[in-house]
Amino acid sequence: MSNFFQSRHGLDYEQGFMQGAGRILIAPGGASATFPDAISDIVDLAAGATIYDAVDPWEEVGFTKTGINITRNNAEETFTVDQLRSAIKTRPSNWEMSVGTQLAETSLETFALAWELPDPVEVTAAGAGTKGLKKVGMGAPTSYSEKMLCVLFLYPDDIVRAFVWRRCLHAAQESGFTLQNTGEQVSLPWRLNCMADDEAPDGEQFGVIYEETPATGP
Repeated sequence: MSNFFQSRHGLDYEQGFMQGAGRILIAPGGASATFPDAISDIVDLAAGATIYDAVDPWEEVGFTKTGINITRNNAEETFTVDQLRSAIKTRPSNWEMSVGTQLAETSLETFALAWELPDPVEVTAAGAGTKGLKKVGMGAPTSYSEKMLCVLFLYPDDIVRAFVWRRCLHAAQESGFTLQNTGEQVSLPWRLNCMADDEAPDGEQFGVIYEETPATGP
């Protein structure tokens, strides 16, 4: 006799349950960017020493704290008529998505990413001795740099799922840190707003979720 409560694929289907850490990668966005057609365009999936290494132009964001938070929300319009005392129809009026986390690595590259700063550069300064010197400018840019974004998740059976967004922009939020004798390590809050791409198919204007198919599919 079959159970009354059943899942879509069965409890042995690993892709039905997600729990664990993810991984974030970014790539340059904008009109000249090429959106990946497969997960293998983002990370190397071939068995060997370089498996799961980022594929150019994708690069690592680095370690994170507090997890990776992916949100999707929408607003809607409600339609009514005089003759009925309740709404008769609703339609979505706006959709929004965002991805946020706390960046756990406090390299200059991480500050540049979290605070929308220029890339770090090597500088030459008199009296620097034998040590090198790098700098990152802290200014007030008048526009956001556009990025493609990917969040990867690896299942126990080595199946990769990738959430990929076409156009992501820095989200307005406070991002700072405190230096103190005790307490948590420094991490930088970071969130990106995912924007629609009007040149993409209607059903893929934010992006795509890719997932490898198990050899023994559902």
